[in-house]
Amino acid sequence: MNIVLPRRLAAARLPHSLKATSMPDASTISAGFSGTTTTFYLRTPDAQRVHVRLAGTADGEPWLVLHGGPGSGCSAAMAQWFDPRRHRVVMPDQRGAGRSRPAGCLRRNTVGALLADLEQLRRALGIERWGVVGGSWGAALALAYAAQCPHAVAAVVLRGTFLTGRDDVLALFSPRHGGRRMLHCVKAWGERLPDARARLLTVSRLLQSGTPVQKRDTAAAWQASEQALLGLSPASPTRRQPRRERMAAVNKYRIQAHYLRNRAGLGKPALLRAARVIGAHGLPVTLLHGRADKVCRPANALRLQAAMPGARLAWVDGGHLAAGLMRDALVAAIRAAGWQR
Repeated sequence: MNIVLPRRLAAARLPHSLKATSMPDASTISAGFSGTTTTFYLRTPDAQRVHVRLAGTADGEPWLVLHGGPGSGCSAAMAQWFDPRRHRVVMPDQRGAGRSRPAGCLRRNTVGALLADLEQLRRALGIERWGVVGGSWGAALALAYAAQCPHAVAAVVLRGTFLTGRDDVLALFSPRHGGRRMLHCVKAWGERLPDARARLLTVSRLLQSGTPVQKRDTAAAWQASEQALLGLSPASPTRRQPRRERMAAVNKYRIQAHYLRNRAGLGKPALLRAARVIGAHGLPVTLLHGRADKVCRPANALRLQAAMPGARLAWVDGGHLAAGLMRDALVAAIRAAGWQR
């Protein structure tokens, strides 16, 4: 199959394991980003298709962007953290997330598989080393990747790290932290929910094997709880979401529940060990954390800094999202971390 790339990216040929997409936005100019972008699929050995968006310039300093969730997918807005004249930005949707296919798939959806996909992608693109930036769950995955493949990492920028500890996970299902809407929803199905762990397991079961209505309503309740936790205005209850949006939400939260129910196969001790490995290799690390982050506790940043004494920690006035001052801090951190001068 012949692949036509935008001129600025044409120098980076896609290997045979990559398949160009026919999506209407395969060659667009993102709002606020003057660089050209293209999208394609990475075919994995087990027949999954990982959707990847490239932005910037083909001979620029390469950066890998790891999205959160788990299950959220990358957005074109993430390219706005970078300089399109200087950076080559690689934004994969992790297995089953975003536009990756099969959508919402849990088969072989593990941290080990995600890390293998990243290495396959790096080699396929001919990148020797790249910077890695991740937020929330993406920061946890970035820690795991940098510890496993330090030879492939030039710099690490972490925003609001989710350490996947039991306390981190269960706090998301506490009525005190935005989980009240979710609690009311699953109780409506006659479920007994004595504690946060039971809520998580029940929500996971409903999203995987519930009726279509149960899946839809559970995903909507989780989304509303998440918005409350982030301090966002909930969607109007009178607005009926298009079917595509409803299915995307079900897929996203199915993946999220799949990972959260076993602490993503990582857990806080494992990620702190990963941080010590990264520190031992002397990789430059920048930690950004919102002072008012209610999703990823600020104490996580202090634990990481203790495990990586050489890491630079910057506190940002704000919450969990990469917006406002946090976005500005990300842009500055990525610029400062540059290794190709």
